[in-house]
Amino acid sequence: MNRKINLTVNLLSPILNKYIDWIASRTGKTICLTLFFIITVYFSWNLQFLAFDFEFENFFPGNDPDSQLYEIHKEEFGYDNDFLLLVINNEGKSIFDSSFLAGIRAFEISLKKVQDVDQVLSPVSQKHFINGPTGLLSFPLIHIDNPDQLQKDSIRIFSNPFYSSSFSSDKKSIGIYLTHTHFTDQKKSQELVSGIEKLAINYELHDIRLVGKLTAQNVFISFIQKDFGKFLGGSILLSFIILLLLFRNFKAALLPFLISLFSLIWLFGLMGALDIKITLLSSLLPPIMFFVSMSDSVHLMNAIHKSSQTDKAERIKSAIQIVWVPTLLTSVTTAVGFLSLIWINTQPIQSLGLFAAAGILIAFIVTFSIGLVLSWYLNPAGQRTLIQLPPAYLDFLIQYRLHILSVVIVMTLILIPGISRLQINAYLLDDLPENSRVRQDFEFTDQFLNGSKPYEIRIEAKDSLSVWDQEVMREIEKIEKYLLNEYPVGRLQSPSVLMKYLNMVNNGGLNAFYSLPGTKQDYNKNLTLSRRLNPETIRKLISEDGRSARIAGFFPELGSYETKVRNEKFMDYLGTNIDHSVINYRITGTTFLIDKSHELLSKNLIKGLLTAVLIIGIMLGIYFRSFKLLLISLIPNLVPLLIVAGVLGWMDISLKMTTSIIFTIAFGIAVDDTIHLMSHFLKYKTHDLRASLKKTLEHAGSAMLITSIIVIAGFSLFMLSDFGATFYLGLFVSLSLLVALIIDLTLLPLLLLFSKKKKDAE
Repeated sequence: MNRKINLTVNLLSPILNKYIDWIASRTGKTICLTLFFIITVYFSWNLQFLAFDFEFENFFPGNDPDSQLYEIHKEEFGYDNDFLLLVINNEGKSIFDSSFLAGIRAFEISLKKVQDVDQVLSPVSQKHFINGPTGLLSFPLIHIDNPDQLQKDSIRIFSNPFYSSSFSSDKKSIGIYLTHTHFTDQKKSQELVSGIEKLAINYELHDIRLVGKLTAQNVFISFIQKDFGKFLGGSILLSFIILLLLFRNFKAALLPFLISLFSLIWLFGLMGALDIKITLLSSLLPPIMFFVSMSDSVHLMNAIHKSSQTDKAERIKSAIQIVWVPTLLTSVTTAVGFLSLIWINTQPIQSLGLFAAAGILIAFIVTFSIGLVLSWYLNPAGQRTLIQLPPAYLDFLIQYRLHILSVVIVMTLILIPGISRLQINAYLLDDLPENSRVRQDFEFTDQFLNGSKPYEIRIEAKDSLSVWDQEVMREIEKIEKYLLNEYPVGRLQSPSVLMKYLNMVNNGGLNAFYSLPGTKQDYNKNLTLSRRLNPETIRKLISEDGRSARIAGFFPELGSYETKVRNEKFMDYLGTNIDHSVINYRITGTTFLIDKSHELLSKNLIKGLLTAVLIIGIMLGIYFRSFKLLLISLIPNLVPLLIVAGVLGWMDISLKMTTSIIFTIAFGIAVDDTIHLMSHFLKYKTHDLRASLKKTLEHAGSAMLITSIIVIAGFSLFMLSDFGATFYLGLFVSLSLLVALIIDLTLLPLLLLFSKKKKDAE
């Protein structure tokens, strides 16, 4: 095997030597530096065009029947998530206070004039209608200008579910429902939210909660921008300090640092030039790219340090012959592993896979182009690092081989059962700290106003029937009653709610008549009255052709797993209680698709990881030309993932998009050290396997320690974050890389040493 590796190196050595000689020449350095300067300036200029995009809809699975249905539903009824619920409290006083209500009325009038606000629905301006002998009469639902009537108004409101849904269950808050333009520009959405908050202050409404996609999205973007800017900057600084301490030379520390920094600039400049927006997943690219590129440059520099050549050019040639094959292999395998994500039919994941792969190849190009030029100036000869494996290290491993094997087996057996406890379950705001105002606002709404998450059912009348037909309306009411009483879903809007309200209006506005009419004659009276309603009100519930309708409401955050369980129970109920010759029904809406996306993405990310393992395994199998070596090379990278999965299970941490991606990142980074060690072993392998392993550990061991310490320290900084996604990324990537390093430097050498008989070395 080592003959084949050496043959490949020998065949390419003349090309490498000519390339290095060209780099060493004044002309080569000038051309290389000039090109590098031009490319870096171009990409640096394009960094200004980077933008964040956290549109939830981007994570919906493409070509999925539920996604396609939602597109149809959205065309008919609009986005169900373009709303803000404004929950206003009178700071401990009664909400039926005339001055407080007058302030809300003035606030509401001003809200309607705000740009990008489509509609404002408030009980303060709502009318109570009665269809009497003289025609349709309207009265204020709340008599703000007549304080003596407020007590009667409160009794009417809280005894009628149609009216009471706009008030909190503790009767201390009023809810204003606001719909707005569908934003694709995050800056404009922030302007709307801040504008509403300033307007509330102007009207002295200080205790106000804004609940909706805009506030959740804005706080997510804020945390991610702040955390990944702060912690990436911190990890870059920490990496340089560690390099400085380990190499004990400013120039030696500066080289890998600059290579990593330039690789980042090139990658994100490329994304800016292509107008690729940063998503929740691609925001993970900076730490991934920084540490992968750091690994390439540290291995190169370590080889240059350990070279016995005195001439600078010869020293670099010697180093490249040692590291370029494993570095190329690690770059290609890691890039291909990330590229496997493009088969997942979700745009943000495809973007992550594509640009992670591009960044890894960019890092390789930068390392072996400008990195070689800089090494002429920044890499002093004979400089030893502070971290070295002791000469007797292999003897120590051999002496305690049974202890090492026992520890690995016991740890694995203890933690692997935790995998069975893993559950795919996502909470929308679970990553936010508990003291986050946005999280508290959502939790308040869940507790006192029936929920913060929109719930949507699509209804389609069958054959020649219309939603307006009485038999269709009865089936819709069955669905409505289940949602209200069993699910539960609150603040419901539906055709049957509309029809019950019309029945109440036709019967003196009495709460007792808030029900579907029992006779055909009464039902037809309601139909006649419906023609006097605002067409826009009807279009929000029933399509213009009358063939389809929506049932919309809100429910509290239950977690995607519990929501799925309740949806399945709901569908079972409908399957046996709904007349399927009358209507078809489907759950739809953004909440349903977000929960489905979390489940599919979590499963697909794990499938993507398995695909990456398979592809990398095939590539390593071709490279090693040995199935046994292939299995040995995968053990140090799969065991850490199994251990991390077990820890997640025992800690009851659910799988979701932001935790599932940890496995792909950890595997992509950890496999580098294994490949470097295996490649060095194959290069140095002789009849004396023990001597070969000693030389391998001497040359590759220190570089593996340096890169792992830097990567683990850098990712550990992310554990200082209050944002859950950032914290868990730091914790579990660091844990998996630490375990991978320990196994690479303990179990892997032993497997290499004892997996072959002596005659196999010949």
